Parts: sequence; C-alpha cells; structure tokens
Amino acid sequence: MYIHYSIKKASLLPIMALGLMASCADHYDGDEAWSPKVQNATLTSPDAEKITITASPDGSTMTIAWPVVYGAGGYAVALYNVNDPNSPVLLKTDTIDGCSLNTAREEDTNYKLELRTLGNQKYNNSEAKESTNLAFNTFLPTYAEIPDGADLKEWFTANPIPEDSTGHLCYDLTPGGQYTVSGKIEFGGHQVTLRSSSKTTPANVVMGAGSYFETYAGFTLKYLIIDAQATNKPLISFSDEPSESIQNLIGEKGCYFIMDPVVVQGCVIGKLGSSIMASNSAKYDVRTVSINNTVVEIDKTIPTANSAAFVYMKSGFISDFTIKNSTVFSRERSECFFIQHSGRPKDVSDEEQRYTTIINCTLANLAYGKNFCDYHNGQTTYHYTLKNTIIQDCGKANFLTGLNKGQSSDNPIWDVNNNTCWRDGADASASQTGIKSPGLWFTNDPGIDPANAQFTPAAEQQEAGQGDPRWIED
Repeated sequence: MYIHYSIKKASLLPIMALGLMASCADHYDGDEAWSPKVQNATLTSPDAEKITITASPDGSTMTIAWPVVYGAGGYAVALYNVNDPNSPVLLKTDTIDGCSLNTAREEDTNYKLELRTLGNQKYNNSEAKESTNLAFNTFLPTYAEIPDGADLKEWFTANPIPEDSTGHLCYDLTPGGQYTVSGKIEFGGHQVTLRSSSKTTPANVVMGAGSYFETYAGFTLKYLIIDAQATNKPLISFSDEPSESIQNLIGEKGCYFIMDPVVVQGCVIGKLGSSIMASNSAKYDVRTVSINNTVVEIDKTIPTANSAAFVYMKSGFISDFTIKNSTVFSRERSECFFIQHSGRPKDVSDEEQRYTTIINCTLANLAYGKNFCDYHNGQTTYHYTLKNTIIQDCGKANFLTGLNKGQSSDNPIWDVNNNTCWRDGADASASQTGIKSPGLWFTNDPGIDPANAQFTPAAEQQEAGQGDPRWIED
C-alpha cells in the first residue's frame, strides 16, 4: 500500500473571471460637488449584489469593486478564507479611501468579504450600522457530480460527454470518496477536469489493470489520491488519433496542438509504474504542462517503471513544462528519464521556444545512471530554470547539464540558484558545471530518506526554502 501524504495549498492557475469590473470614482476627497446633498445621515454599506470580483489575466490577483456610497469617509474591508467555515482565516483588513481593492487570489478557494461604509465628519455622516457580507469562490463551475463509489469507466460509459459540449467541463468527485477506474476513459477533444470538490479533502481513485485517461485536449487532475499500482499504462495518454482540427494551428509542419493546459495539481500518486503522461505515434506540441503541489512515487518493482520516462513524448514535445512545490521519487534508484522528447521547437517554427522549469521540488532516485532529460540539446530556443530544489541520486554526477541531455552549452538560457545536489552520500555541487552562472549550491547533506519516504530537509535547506514546501516544518 502506498503512503498517504498531506496536501497543502496549491499555487495559482488562471480561470475565468467572476464578474466585470464596476466603474466608480477613485476616492472621496471632500469636494462639495461630490455629495452636497448627503449630510447629517447614517450611511449604509454597499449593495452586495453590485459588488464585482475580477481576476487578473494570470489569475494571481483579483480586484473587488463596489458602488460608491455618497458622503462616505471611506470603507472598512475584511477578507477571509473560509475553506473551513468553522475556522475562517483573516487574509486582509484595510481602510480604503476609494471603491476597489486589489488583492492576492487563490484558485479553488472560498472567500467571505465584509465591507462597511465609514462616516464622514465633514458632512456629519455616521458610519453604516451593519457591514455588507459577500460569499464568493474561485472554483471552476461544476459540470456534473460523480457519486461516491462509482467506477469512473462505467460512469462515463453510461454518461458520455455530449459531442456538442464546449468549454471546460469540470466533474466533481465526493471529498474523501472512493472511486475505481476499470479501463481506458476517452475524453477526445473535450477539455476536462476531474477533481475533489474540496481543496482540502481529496477523493481516492484506484486505477485498475490497464486503466488510464486518454485525451487530445487540455486535461486536469485535482485534489486526488491516486493508487496507480495495478496499471502499467501512462496515467494520462495523448491519443494516437487526434482530430485534424488541432493540426497545424501554428506553422505547417504537421504537429497536433493541445493549446489548453494539462495539469496535475494537489494530487498524491502512489506506485506509478509508467509515465505520468505520454504520447506515442502522433506528433504533438502540448503547449503547457503544469505539475504543482503533488507527490508522485515511482514504483521500480513494476517492470515498466524502469523503462518509461516520467514524461514521455515519443514523436512530439511540450513547449512549456513546469513542476513546482512537488516531490517525485522512487524508494530505490531507478533509471527512468524525467522528461524524454523527440521533437524540437523548430519543428513547428523558427520562432518557437521551449521552457523547462523546476522550482521548490524534492527529486530522488530518478534516472540515476542517465542524463536527467533526453531530447535535442544545446538549442538557443531552450530555457531552463532550476531553483530551490533538493536533488538526491538523480541523473549523472552533473545533474545540471543533464537537463540539457548532458551538453555543456551557453546556447540555452539558464536561470539556476539555491539548490542542493547530493549523490552517493556526498555533495555533488562541484560537478554542477558547464554553464556561465550555475548559481548557489548547498554542500551539506539535505537529510532526506527516500527509501522510507522521509523528505523533511536539514535545517540549512529549510532555512533557505529548498525542496517541496510540504515537508518544511512550521
């Protein structure tokens, strides 16, 4: 049985705005022309139905706006995270001389806003007796709910996605629920999310023999604990027969493009015996892949785990791959590549770029005798970022150039800093050469023990903010 790990809050991904920004004056400045008729009054707080919440384009911030209350001296604002309604967390409190607030925004979060109009002595106006309270959330709207205990293969067979369905289809699983997958589930060209409807209480999914999810569109797994030990298939497989409608969306060289992101977020995947995602014969350009706040254990005892790359694109590639705040490990040293691609950006066009980003991760016992990644190397169109990461017994001695298939080259753009590389029980930082600015490398034992799934880092690494944040002690 695989280990259960805690799931902490995830980083943000863009989703649709919740409303349109309301327009109003920037601030009240006491001008008689502003509100000469509102005097000697007890004011009221803004109408909740007229408050709007607008997400920024990248989803990292939001603007909360309300209609002006004439004669006001400002507004008292309090914003709470109420994912646990019994223990609200105060996020922000402020006095606003205006009618909008810009603040950080977290995906899949329940919020409560308290907004009170303040008085204005100049006009002898008293503050509102009551605050306006508004509950809102940043969850993608639910398309359908799948009942606890369902076999997802059988459920989707009985409830197929209508061919004319468009947009992002979000299927909610019961928090803490128990689900199985008895075979391949095909989503075709539909953009689908499978998630627990609670960010803090994952649903449990047990993959059966030969089971996997197949798609040629954007796809997301969120807040799930997945037992993958019974299947030797890639968890997410890109179809060998994608629609011609996604071919040559950029350039004219025959690539099939998945434009919407492929995401694994807030998940625990136990006993993975193959790739987390893979393509076979079709030449794909998957534009964006994000693995965030996720733990994956690769089980070397499953034969396919030693030959399948963690991310495998036989005939194509991923344009922008990011893994952050995550742990990927095997209890024993394995030989699986981390990423294996065949295509190059110039196979699409001469202007295309490729990005590989690893931030705040813990990586252990992967591709021990190999370059960490296997694809065309030394390209001026490649960008590598490696920060705040603990690497133990991964890749050859020079893990860093192993990201570039072992080639020491200044052609790619490198951004490397604040990492630890530990190999064969010793510091391997001196081997991290081959680029102009290899950044700071720690030389002490990071203190992790992948054989026992113990990843709490040594004090030095904790103080430096290295590794998957879930293992850093409060």
